[in-house]
Amino acid sequence: MATKTIYVSEQDSPVFEEARTVAGENLSSIIVRALREFLARQRQKESGFKEIAVRTGSRSSAREQCFYGTKIGDWRGFSDDRQWWMQAHIYTTQKNNWAVYLIQVCQASLLTDKERWRESGDYLLDSRRSDLLVAAKPEELKDKVPADLFRLLQDLAAHTEHPITYLDI
Repeated sequence: MATKTIYVSEQDSPVFEEARTVAGENLSSIIVRALREFLARQRQKESGFKEIAVRTGSRSSAREQCFYGTKIGDWRGFSDDRQWWMQAHIYTTQKNNWAVYLIQVCQASLLTDKERWRESGDYLLDSRRSDLLVAAKPEELKDKVPADLFRLLQDLAAHTEHPITYLDI
């Protein structure tokens, strides 16, 4: 077993000691895990991916989900039944999947019939919710996203082999 010496600055000493307390006897496994995570993040950055963090669910019960990806598009529009105003952020992931962060922003009547909203008090309700949809191919999302968004996904798939163009200018 190889032995390595780690020098810790005086100002970082409290963090090191707390980690030692939490880890118990096996601090080296914590250090190795942290180094592996650091290296994985660096490799992803070097390959053009960024860490993407999204909050899914309703505002009152949202949870954060993270992945590595590249943003390739945005969309805003109505749900197929025209009941909801929605927006989406579209990504390709490190494993060549498609990720769509779909946000149900508000009832469409807020935009189309403001008078009804004022009378009913619906503007006081927080109906915002979001989902992260992941698929190997855009076709797998056909029944999960509005038709306009699906057409955009098809267009992006047809025309976007490499979402980032590096210019030598």
